Amino acid sequence: NHYLKVLGRLKPTVTIDQASAEMTGIAGQLKNEYPKTNENTGAAVFSLHSEVVGDVRTPLLIFLGAVAFILLIACANVANLMLARAAGRQREIAVRIALGASRWRLVRQMLIESVVLGLAGGGAGLLLALWGIELLSGSAQQMEVPRARSIGLDGRVLLFTLGASILTGLIFGSVPALQASKPDLNDALKQGGRSSGSLRRNRTRNLLVVSETALAFVLLAGAGLLINSFLKLRAVDPGLRPENVLTMSVNLPRQKYAQPEQVIAFHRQLLEQVAAVPGVEYAGTVTALPYAGSTNSFGYSVESEVAGDQAVSIISQQASPDFFRALGIPLITGREFNERDVDGAPPVVIVSDSMAKRYWPDQDPIGRRIKWGNKQFGSPWMSVVGVVGEVRQRGLDTTSKPTLYVPSLQLGDPIKMQIGVTLRDLMTNDARSIELVARSGSDPAGLANAIRSAVWAVDPNQPVTRVKTMEQVLADTMIVQRFTTLLLASFSGIALALAAAGIYGVISYSVTQRTHEIGIRMALGAEQRDVLRLVVGQGMVPALVGLGIGIAGAIGLTRFMSSLLFRVSVTDPMTFSVIGLLLLLVAVAACYLPARRAARVDPMIALRCE
Repeated sequence: NHYLKVLGRLKPTVTIDQASAEMTGIAGQLKNEYPKTNENTGAAVFSLHSEVVGDVRTPLLIFLGAVAFILLIACANVANLMLARAAGRQREIAVRIALGASRWRLVRQMLIESVVLGLAGGGAGLLLALWGIELLSGSAQQMEVPRARSIGLDGRVLLFTLGASILTGLIFGSVPALQASKPDLNDALKQGGRSSGSLRRNRTRNLLVVSETALAFVLLAGAGLLINSFLKLRAVDPGLRPENVLTMSVNLPRQKYAQPEQVIAFHRQLLEQVAAVPGVEYAGTVTALPYAGSTNSFGYSVESEVAGDQAVSIISQQASPDFFRALGIPLITGREFNERDVDGAPPVVIVSDSMAKRYWPDQDPIGRRIKWGNKQFGSPWMSVVGVVGEVRQRGLDTTSKPTLYVPSLQLGDPIKMQIGVTLRDLMTNDARSIELVARSGSDPAGLANAIRSAVWAVDPNQPVTRVKTMEQVLADTMIVQRFTTLLLASFSGIALALAAAGIYGVISYSVTQRTHEIGIRMALGAEQRDVLRLVVGQGMVPALVGLGIGIAGAIGLTRFMSSLLFRVSVTDPMTFSVIGLLLLLVAVAACYLPARRAARVDPMIALRCE
């Protein structure tokens, strides 16, 4: 049994790759010295840091990138609004310059205004963070994020928020400030100067719309891929019927239940008491609950041409007679355990469907034999009496592995093993860890107190922990995917709303500036649909350019999400098509509203507006 993990501190000059190469060499030497036991055994070297944070590093980096994208989109919106505001202040700025104000003084004033807005936004963000930090911390703890309890607002967060607010105010306020500080004095001082939008300023606004659209598409594509992946994960057949099943854990203390006979007696009385609870249809026990994450693998010899003479590692479970019925795991062939599978009876075993197909392909597995250790080990052969459906121990997104079940009331012979304990002692130790499952005809949560009382009727001092429905157990296996999907979907929704607001703001401002032009067009015979087509068409050009850039960016960036996806390609055409269509519809709607307002302009009023 190869189950140990070794911790070692590397010398300062040694890398992980060097250590891995050295361990590979040592493993090769052991294969030569001990060919029977080390033929297929090697050593893998990993960084402890990567082992601790490996599962959460990618989601956290993706969240950080999503936050940066939203910040950029929001800043682009602010820059657009400031450009529009600066255009409306052209006459004021021209008067200031005519009275002797320097360009630097005007730029400084506008940057100060921009920074004040940034600081106000940062302060509002901190207030929202105080409300959301508890939700984030609780979800992070459920995801088992390292140091999740230490998540909070401290001096570093305040300093970062202050710096980010000032920096974004300076960067995204500089372009409007520089453009506004160089007006055409001759034009701006005229009475009608208000409507003279420069070509350079329009290009800047369109460039910001392109950026917003591209960033929004990348975020939406990532969220769409995660949503698609999550839906595929939920559609996976768990191999059991989780509805109306209650689970709970009972761990017998070694001091009180030292002898195998005591453990067997507790199992038998526990099942009798729980089965007698009104509303319970089936009650069973197992050493490791499916989808709860824990597994026990041991070396077995399998009477099979595929396995040969080598012992193979197989997941091992101890199960009671009604366990499969309680959990809804289907019996494919043979029989389940019954009350006759006890100590002294012929040892039997039930195997999973994947194990039967792997070691006895195109053969009847019933009657085949399995034993602990290699074939020279003195443990008795166990006969296969049944084959059951496949369940996964660690999650719906993992592959199923060969699994065998032995009766929980049949703890094996007292055969001395190489590690200094008997086989019976080893199985007894596993049998002290009990996962109780009970199937009812209605909501199982209502039976929790009655089943606890049934456990305490056997031993009033025995703790009962982890009381959950099986549906909750399955939901917990998807908590990382669910949290990641919801959070990124929320970010994407914010990005979509900001992008729509940005497009609407640019088109609305453009319509306002072109009211006189639109009035002339309509006075010369243009119809409402012509104006609609003109405004929407011009507004959609930067949106389409941004969409194209966003598609290219999403293809490059979503590959970093591959470890978070389940049965979904990082460039899934359907997801990209749906997201692209959604973004186009939002852009059309954002363009249509101001276009519709422009199409309803009274030409006489429009011609008088300047």
